[in-house]
Amino acid sequence: MAHRNDTTTTRPRRSGPWPLCALVIGALAVVTACGADTGDNSSAGAPDGGEPAASSVTAAHTARTASVPPTSRAASSHAEPSHEESSHPVTHSASATVANSGSASRSGARRACSTDQLRLSLGRKDVGAGNVYMPLVLTNKSTGTCTLTGFPGVSLLDSAGSAIGDPATRRGASRSGVSLPPGGSASAMLHTLNVGTSDKPCRRTPDRIRAYPPDSFTSMTVPTRSFRVCGGVFEVEAVHSGKGA
Repeated sequence: MAHRNDTTTTRPRRSGPWPLCALVIGALAVVTACGADTGDNSSAGAPDGGEPAASSVTAAHTARTASVPPTSRAASSHAEPSHEESSHPVTHSASATVANSGSASRSGARRACSTDQLRLSLGRKDVGAGNVYMPLVLTNKSTGTCTLTGFPGVSLLDSAGSAIGDPATRRGASRSGVSLPPGGSASAMLHTLNVGTSDKPCRRTPDRIRAYPPDSFTSMTVPTRSFRVCGGVFEVEAVHSGKGA
């Protein structure tokens, strides 16, 4: 009987570890399964060439944008001008070229005679009916053609070079320009009154006549003792072709 009791008490001790082993095996299986799921999600898309998750794209774009300085982004946005902006300077430049060409052609069409190109002389005096006329002659002594247009400025000088009275006033209308080839002449008629025609006294007899050709600020002089202003009349006409009377 004592032997049977010992056998009965030892059997429960052998059967006790099996439930514990089953629990351990079940726990290991759960841990292994969780580890396998985590590994599959971290590598999804990379080997197969699929698109990354939206959160990953947003994070990458934010990182690239933050790495570019604000000044670089602003400069790149204005690096290339628009077609309209680039075409405006070309248009204005072409217009300016056309305008300058037109101005040059217009200025080249008329070259005013300078005092360096001219010789000043007096023509024959004409006295009649109380009037005195004397042509002031301008001759082109240069080798090029030039033009005279309008009225010359004329005054009388004494031997000391001082003016005698006021300059001549303009008489009549202006005329068209006179083209002077080398050796060509144009004249402007001087006019005054004969002695005794008017109650107004005569001026002193001049030593020289000073003349400013049209479009010139430089004067020329010619000696004279035969032209005397009387009656308060001293006039000059516009230049015309020829040497006058």
